[in-house]
Amino acid sequence: MARQLEEQHSDPAVAAIERVLKVERDGAEKLQRGQKHAKQLVSEARDHAAAIGRRADARISKLHNAYLQKVQRDIEQLAQSNPTSGEHSGTYDQAALTEAARRVAAKLTGGA
Repeated sequence: MARQLEEQHSDPAVAAIERVLKVERDGAEKLQRGQKHAKQLVSEARDHAAAIGRRADARISKLHNAYLQKVQRDIEQLAQSNPTSGEHSGTYDQAALTEAARRVAAKLTGGA
């Protein structure tokens, strides 16, 4: 029996098969490590993309709110700058209303 084991270890075919099996095991381990690393990278990329989306949404909301406040201020400023006489109190003439709308539109589009 001991002699048979010695012959197997000295047999070049057995040694070659053992090397192939070792290379195959090493390759499988490397593949598993690579797959694990790839999953980790994908997870990190998804987290990063979600964070970017949240920051973009927050910035858009902030910008939207700022413009809503600006429009409100512009409307109030236009209402204060439009003098009304006693008989026209509470009413606006069409030309003044059209001019006010044009000025608000110009300010909103940067054409102020």
